[in-house]
Amino acid sequence: ATHDLGGAPRVASNLARHPLLTFTVLTLVLSWLPVIPYALGLFPAPLLASGPFLAAIVTVAVVGGRKGLRAYFRRLIRWRVGVGWYVVAFLAPVAGWAIVAYVNVLLGAAPPTPAQLAGWSLIVTATLGFLINAFGGAWEEPGWRGYAQPLLLRRHSALVASAVLGLIWALWHVPLFLAGLIPWPDAALVFALSFVFTAIYLRTAGSVLIAFLLHASINGAGEFFVGLFAAGDRVRMYWIMAALCAVVAIAAIVVSRDRWRRVPAVADN
Repeated sequence: ATHDLGGAPRVASNLARHPLLTFTVLTLVLSWLPVIPYALGLFPAPLLASGPFLAAIVTVAVVGGRKGLRAYFRRLIRWRVGVGWYVVAFLAPVAGWAIVAYVNVLLGAAPPTPAQLAGWSLIVTATLGFLINAFGGAWEEPGWRGYAQPLLLRRHSALVASAVLGLIWALWHVPLFLAGLIPWPDAALVFALSFVFTAIYLRTAGSVLIAFLLHASINGAGEFFVGLFAAGDRVRMYWIMAALCAVVAIAAIVVSRDRWRRVPAVADN
């Protein structure tokens, strides 16, 4: 149902008919607000990572009112999933990035020095930093997996939903690409990761908390392992990780073909 917020029922009605478009436009507008302040040296990043979260709150409030907001926030704190998924969320990204770093060296990258490897504890420090930092990438998840994912799954198969969200997610990173903070191949990684996140989302009954922890761990471990390399060797890390995520996604799809082809029941949870 659409609610009259601030005396604008017609506007709310129009937005309610296109919730994904509304969320996407709001996400890009809010997330890209720091672009000019960043260019002027007045902001630490060209992107506001919590933009998708803020956009989700506004969209839910306009479309669903207080009832919708209550349901949305309840979905964000769904924590009763198998303990194994918490282990996966924290450790799988570390293992993944370690494999990618090893493959990178096999492909000709300069091996990390013992001094660099001695900083492995930075993985934990970086991950915790992303968890508590309002600008950390994990704060995207209440928007991506907390709102956009279930919205897409109401009408589309998991395959289609993953592809659409992957494209939006990759587009969202454009200011970081243009600023040279991350290389363009990260777009391929993000697109592949969208399918991995969907696979875990479906297996955890739509737990946004697991997605949040997984995202934080990916960023934290990535900050360490990618930082072991420079120039072209560093860029290659993104391509290898994208390939690894694609393999994981394909395996998940093959194992559960029916789950990926149909509109899953988890979308309504």
